[in-house]
Amino acid sequence: MHRFRTLCLVGSLLTAPVASAATMPVVCVESVWCNIVAQIGGSEITTQALISTPGIDPHELTPTPSMARQTAHAALVVLNGATYDDWALPFVSSSASRIVAAQEAGWKVGDNPHLFLNPMAVRKVALATAHALIKQGLNQEAVQQRLDIFLKQIDDLETRSEKLRQNYEGTPIAAMEPVGADLIQNMGLHIVDTGFALAAMHHAEPTPQDVAALETALDKKTVKLLIVNPAVRSPQIDRMVEKAKERGMPIAVIGETLPPGLSWQDWVSSIIESVQKALDGASR
Repeated sequence: MHRFRTLCLVGSLLTAPVASAATMPVVCVESVWCNIVAQIGGSEITTQALISTPGIDPHELTPTPSMARQTAHAALVVLNGATYDDWALPFVSSSASRIVAAQEAGWKVGDNPHLFLNPMAVRKVALATAHALIKQGLNQEAVQQRLDIFLKQIDDLETRSEKLRQNYEGTPIAAMEPVGADLIQNMGLHIVDTGFALAAMHHAEPTPQDVAALETALDKKTVKLLIVNPAVRSPQIDRMVEKAKERGMPIAVIGETLPPGLSWQDWVSSIIESVQKALDGASR
């Protein structure tokens, strides 16, 4: 597995300005990005997430004047991009720093837009965040120390995914929507119903062929696990979930909002654990 090394910030930014006594205001569209930025910025920054309520889909959100004002007054704005929350871009002040996860990760049309559950993308955003915070005047050594800790925790999560891959490489699973698909694929699992999942993400009708293929996979139990995003519902999805339950198939829930009280690391760890428990149970 390819990993990005910690960039040595010390030396390249020795001319960064001295931090002021006031904390630096950071606005993120999603609470998960604010959680990551706060871990790197520490007490020298204050973060404000425009969306923190579970179940809200940024794709479908109509921004409010309050969101526009909060974004305009931020010194740093962090958003996902990738068509997920691009509506926030016009609100960013020309004097503010901005980090767009899609740009950092090299996202392309057709790639999964849920970049906060892509460890590679999160690693790149963490590095970009550290650079931006130091450039804005935060204590360079302290930021570097917090960054190193965070990147080490990503390493640990990737090690856990790799161990799961060793046991379940190529295992077929189904997903009602592709949130967490990058994380799932890092575990070596094969999502068989990508057409159905993509249609659900775009709130479109899946093709009859995609529906029939998924129904057959569930009926014959050729998939070992069903992934459900609680923020995305439809009669067809509900029917597929009910079918899986009737056949005793393990179900793992992966949402697209950071659960209250959890760090990004805790959230990803809980996803890995729930998937492993489900697969271990299915293999017995």
